[in-house]
Amino acid sequence: MNDRRRGENTKERVLEEACKVFAEKGYRDATHAEICRRAGTNAAAVNYYFASKESLYRAVFEHLLQKVERLYPLDGGLPVSSPPQKRLHAFIHAHLSRMFDPELLGDAHRIRMAEMFDPTGLLEELLARQLAHDRKHILSALRELMGPQAPHRDVEWCEMSIVSQCFIAAPGPSDKVPRDIFGLNASEVDRLAEHILTFSMAGIQAVRRKSNVYSKGERNRTENLP
Repeated sequence: MNDRRRGENTKERVLEEACKVFAEKGYRDATHAEICRRAGTNAAAVNYYFASKESLYRAVFEHLLQKVERLYPLDGGLPVSSPPQKRLHAFIHAHLSRMFDPELLGDAHRIRMAEMFDPTGLLEELLARQLAHDRKHILSALRELMGPQAPHRDVEWCEMSIVSQCFIAAPGPSDKVPRDIFGLNASEVDRLAEHILTFSMAGIQAVRRKSNVYSKGERNRTENLP
């Protein structure tokens, strides 16, 4: 029992230190030796517990994503039966909270950015799965807010606009710009979430009215065909 517990503790230390090393140095420059040195174990531990550097890298990113989801779930813990405006607010608030938690988000954000600019190809499946999981929350709320007749592209473009507003709070290379420009910090999460929700709801209503006008016009043209 003690040996198994020690093994689990060692595996966990390797995983946690690997999060930092991969975030700091990138996949290619990270080494078994440095990860295990920081974890206080021998260099064979990576292969022993994770089989390979590639598997460890995937385990690291999945571990970071699970931690983010556990602390800041994008559904805000609300049931799917909650009003869509409340669910949209929860989504926005969770997104902003993630952006302003540098200790939590920092490693995941740096790894994600590294994959964008110098992709390894090792995280493609994980990233695609996570994106689909994240999108279902906002798309479900938007579909209810915009109505069943709204074109799918209108729904997706509203999603794009809302998520883009949230990403203005994303940490930059110096963790300042554009946060400094707009005076954004962790104390503003509640107010910023309310602002983005208010702004977005006005946009959603405008797009919905426009969609309804087009739909009505199309019905009229179809009905008047000879």
